[in-house]
Amino acid sequence: MGALRNLVRNESRTMTGLWLYVRRREDGVDGDAVAVPYGANGKAIFVVMAVVSAVEAGLFWLIDFGIVVDVVLLVLGVYSVLLVFGVYAGTVVRPHVVSSREVRVRWSSFYDVRIPRENVAALRHLKESHDPLKAQKFRDGTWLSHDNFYETNLVAELREPITVTRPLGKAETVRVVKFQADDPKAAVEAYVRLASEARRNRPRAG
Repeated sequence: MGALRNLVRNESRTMTGLWLYVRRREDGVDGDAVAVPYGANGKAIFVVMAVVSAVEAGLFWLIDFGIVVDVVLLVLGVYSVLLVFGVYAGTVVRPHVVSSREVRVRWSSFYDVRIPRENVAALRHLKESHDPLKAQKFRDGTWLSHDNFYETNLVAELREPITVTRPLGKAETVRVVKFQADDPKAAVEAYVRLASEARRNRPRAG
């Protein structure tokens, strides 16, 4: 039941992301938070998947299974297209976030991990390509949040381990987070700048 509940929650968040995309709003970017977009390279893949789903739904509609079955297949086809666009929309409206409070690593509606700044030992720009046959999301205390081309370009090293929850509810413990951003240098610059501003604004003792 837990996995089913998480699946329903993920699909609900996916549809919410689509609504936010239509309204051109970002989720969770407020105060001094800086949005760190990701997934630009994967847009073409989502478009292809949506077109394939639409064509598939159209082909089923052309085959006469009876009005009830035809309507059900059409509804499922439209829903699958919306899901694909919803997943893509989620990568746009739910960017990574760097703020004076945290580093927030996300991927569409499926991952949303908030790391307090005091637990981040370092955030570095490091481009890595990973073997699709060997790359694992979680391995040896590392969370690999790669793009559609199995590349990452940011590394967050943590002082203390954190728990990352998979989309269906399984929890993993990690101390290193490798993820992808469209402009990793800008992400690191924002991280350093906010840390510097926080130090300047900190009340002096005495």
